[in-house]
Amino acid sequence: MKALILAAGIGKRLKLKTPKILLKIGNKTLLERHYKNLQKFGIKDIGIVIGYKFSEVKKYIEKIDKNIKIFKNEKYQLGSIVSLVKSSNFFKKKDSLLLMDGDVLYDSKILKKLITSKKNNCLLLDPIFDAGDEPVKVIIKNNKICDFGKRYYTTFDYIGESVGFFKFDHKSSLKFLNLAKKIMKINNKEMYEEVIREIIKNKIFKIGFEYVGNLPWIEIDFKKDLNSAKKIISKRINE
Repeated sequence: MKALILAAGIGKRLKLKTPKILLKIGNKTLLERHYKNLQKFGIKDIGIVIGYKFSEVKKYIEKIDKNIKIFKNEKYQLGSIVSLVKSSNFFKKKDSLLLMDGDVLYDSKILKKLITSKKNNCLLLDPIFDAGDEPVKVIIKNNKICDFGKRYYTTFDYIGESVGFFKFDHKSSLKFLNLAKKIMKINNKEMYEEVIREIIKNKIFKIGFEYVGNLPWIEIDFKKDLNSAKKIISKRINE
C-alpha cells in the first residue's frame, strides 16, 4: 500500500505565512504526524504534492525521510485536481493507494479504519458534524453512497462528513486519475472531490465507507479550526 498526501495549497483562509502541512500542533507538525501514523501501519511508500513555499517544505520533508517522493505543483493557486495530475507517476506502481488531505489532524485509529477495511475502495464518514456549506458531505441511501460534495441534490437516509482520506485499489486508482485529467482539461480550478462525485454519480466503480464517529479529527481551514486542533483535538489523540 502507498500513500499520497496533498499539501500544495496556500491555506489563505488561515491568514498565516506557514504552509499548512508545517503547522505545529503540540510538539509535531502535521507532516510529522502523517509520517508517524503511516510508518505505524508499515506504509513506507509515501508521496506528497507541495507547491506553496516549495523549497521550505521540501527541505523539511527531506529531513524527515529522503525516500518520500516529492511532486511539485507550481500551479498551487488552482484547484486541487491539479495536484492529483502532477502526481501521475505515483499511480503507476501496482499497489493500492491511500489519498490523504494534508491539513487534517487525526487519531491513528482513523487511519487504521481505512487501511483495515475489507472494502477495496473506501472513504471515511463521520456522522457527527456541524452542517453548513463548508463540510464535504457523504450522502447515504439504502446503505450506499449516492452523492458526495459540499452540495447535494438528492434524497437520502442519512448524511455524514468526509474526513478527506480515501483508499483505492490499483485499477480503480488509475480510473480515478484518468477522470481527473479529463475534468482538469475542462476546469483546472476544480477540486479533486469533484472526481469522486463523478465516480459515485456515474457508477464508474463502487466506493464503500467506514464510520469514524467519536474518533477525534479536524480539518484545519480557519483559525478557529487551528485553535480547536491545539486546545481540544490534540488532547484527545492517543499518541
